Amino acid sequence: MGSSTWHDPIRFNMGKKMKISLIKPNSVNVDPWVPEFRSLGINVLVNNIDSDCDFIICASHSQVGLLKNAHYRYPKTPIINYNWDLYGWIWKNPGTYDWRSYGEMLFKSTEIWCPSNEVIKRTEEFFKLGYKCKVIKTFARFFNYDGDITDNRYVLNPMRPYIFDKNYGWLKKACQELDIPLKESNHSLTEKEFQKTIAQCSFLCTEYHEASTGGLTLLEGYRLSKPVIVSDSEYMGARDYFGDRAIYFDDNNYHNFKFTLNKVWNNTPVLNIEECRAFTDTIPSVKEMVMQMANRLWEIKNK
Repeated sequence: MGSSTWHDPIRFNMGKKMKISLIKPNSVNVDPWVPEFRSLGINVLVNNIDSDCDFIICASHSQVGLLKNAHYRYPKTPIINYNWDLYGWIWKNPGTYDWRSYGEMLFKSTEIWCPSNEVIKRTEEFFKLGYKCKVIKTFARFFNYDGDITDNRYVLNPMRPYIFDKNYGWLKKACQELDIPLKESNHSLTEKEFQKTIAQCSFLCTEYHEASTGGLTLLEGYRLSKPVIVSDSEYMGARDYFGDRAIYFDDNNYHNFKFTLNKVWNNTPVLNIEECRAFTDTIPSVKEMVMQMANRLWEIKNK
């Protein structure tokens, strides 16, 4: 699965040696990187570092403390940050994250990888570091669903609550006003339940003004022929992944959002599942994503 434009992994098995320190959380979006790097002959230390590491790769802003410690121990080792999320509201609600320290580590980075151009835009706005950024799209965790793909007449919200997003609550409010059934996973379902919920929804909708990918579940749903509604905001990363295949609403107009939702509910598009699968096959697999990262590391190392 995946585009044929990606580099062949044989490139990494010709006597070249590389060792990386991967600073990471426990995450289904990052854990699979480790075996893929290793399959390319790259030595990976997880949340540890030695003097002979060629790079420190930090896979999440949540790990900035570990990153700072690794940099303190080996300040000459080049840093790469995979910058998943930078949103306008983080300064109002930083949560448990030290965003200012993360900005300092982004400044010290040799390069910053982002899942979408929208994250690059925020990186430039907040830290003036857009020139260091490169888009490396993330993989989606596509699954083989063995049940029936049906339309059981409900809308699925694939995202966890971003309560400080300016559009937060639009979907629930509009569904209540239009008497449209809504399901929200909130990451509380088992994997089997979650797959079934995707396979039986009418369509998926991300209401938010800002999201780095729009929610990778959008791609999982689209692969099962489920239409997708997202904001036309310049900070909506789903635009990079869907292009003209998504249905867009006016980010600055709740009434347009409600109108779009109602229109799609009353006349839900029937998508060709084979065309949807062919399109999602162009999204990088984890193997292809890691190949691109590894190729970029070799390019930087050999400059």
